[in-house]
Amino acid sequence: MIKIETITLDLAEALCRKITADLPEYFGLPEVNEHYAVGVRSRINLAACIGDEYVGLISIDFPYPENANIYWMGILREHHRTGIGKILSDEALKQAKNRGAKTISVETLSPEEADENYLKTYHFYKSLGFAPLFNLKPQGYEWNMVYMLKSLDDLCENRTNDVLIRSLIREDIVAISEAFNQIGWNKPAPLFERYLKEQELGALIVWMAHFKGEFAGYITLKWQSGYPSFKEQNIPEIMDLNVLPSFRKMGIGSLLLDAAEKEAATRSDTIGIGVGLYTGEDGGYGAAQRLYVKRGYIPDGKGITYNYEPTIPGNSYTLDDDLVLWFTKKLKQEIA
Repeated sequence: MIKIETITLDLAEALCRKITADLPEYFGLPEVNEHYAVGVRSRINLAACIGDEYVGLISIDFPYPENANIYWMGILREHHRTGIGKILSDEALKQAKNRGAKTISVETLSPEEADENYLKTYHFYKSLGFAPLFNLKPQGYEWNMVYMLKSLDDLCENRTNDVLIRSLIREDIVAISEAFNQIGWNKPAPLFERYLKEQELGALIVWMAHFKGEFAGYITLKWQSGYPSFKEQNIPEIMDLNVLPSFRKMGIGSLLLDAAEKEAATRSDTIGIGVGLYTGEDGGYGAAQRLYVKRGYIPDGKGITYNYEPTIPGNSYTLDDDLVLWFTKKLKQEIA
């Protein structure tokens, strides 16, 4: 399990040096590296920890009372593309907001320089909601830098009290599978391994909900639905929404839906979902049906399907998860 901790200045400097040495393609100037290694000692430092090992560092400061700045950030190579950078950044943004910042800035190499590694860095910050402001070549630099800014006003859209919504990472899989196994639900680890692989390929996104650090539920948004009507119209599908029974009636399902709907709106003006027809000891789909209707989802008018195929009057079908009624919702999109 990943933990985010505020660490001492000595540890921050040592971790900065360790990560710098591990990533020479990012940090190739000794004099600059030394500047940052010493510089983290006068900043607020958060580290990502797996077990007993610190694997990532983000250092922030406050050049102005209402503006925070990401001074330095790095993740050990073997933990790249695991979601740790986003988790670390999310916590830094939260702490910046809690200290009164309304915006947060970051400086990185401009895309104009076409450096393969720093293009990844640039797109990472864009994925967090940072927008490029301007390019500038500081005195003594050979390269153009880009300054980026993010508003912290909407930071709490996907948080309430002690609930954290974030993307699925590999370290989550065992804990998720065990949590569902304890309540008798068949959610094996290979299912989430497949989800993670598809997420890495860009076919879907999985958001996890944690309450006070404990796994509470998840939602999956699939860009290309298996339901023919949605596929033809390029309607993304909420394929899987599950909240553990002990965490229900806390608004967690709504927070997960908020995340999926907001992301879907970047590509489509409509989102869809297939909803089961039965109830059971844990409530089945009854509560879900009510939730979707309250949020503005309506039946798509094409009737019930079984395993994505239309049902035929007079035929018999098994009442299971494949017998569903399809719903759609119109999404509000920002006007550019």
